[in-house]
Amino acid sequence: MIDLKVYSKDLQKNIERFFETCFNDLGWEYEPHGRHSDILNINDTYMSNGCMWCLYKDKQLIGTVAIRTIDNENKVAEMKRLYVLKEYQGKNYGDMLFKTALSYAREKKYNKICADTQNSRDASRHLMRKYGFYEIPKYNDNDFAELYFELILTPAV
Repeated sequence: MIDLKVYSKDLQKNIERFFETCFNDLGWEYEPHGRHSDILNINDTYMSNGCMWCLYKDKQLIGTVAIRTIDNENKVAEMKRLYVLKEYQGKNYGDMLFKTALSYAREKKYNKICADTQNSRDASRHLMRKYGFYEIPKYNDNDFAELYFELILTPAV
């Protein structure tokens, strides 16, 4: 059974374990008190100016995605934390999460959505291109990102 849940505090410990697994699978060190501090502060980082979703399959957290506002005046959002457990990749779960985030961004009437990733994240790049994102110059201070993308959602007013 598939269940897509909006973040709530009772999911926090499960989310922390999920990201530790994901990052280990990618060969990255999980740094919850450093560069991954947003994971410990989901309410402030995402829920106060966006949303985070958790995808469960048979009660196991298998994927996440988040949207946050990065420019209120120009209605610009950023997609973050799109991850699917390694054993569930290639089964359209990332696609489902991506569509959820895009639908939310459109519903909230953002003008554009940005995202960053690394060269090694083939699935992320594939999804971005599939949904019409195009590469742009660096837009944030993420020193770990190598590629930057955006998608215009509505005409700028």
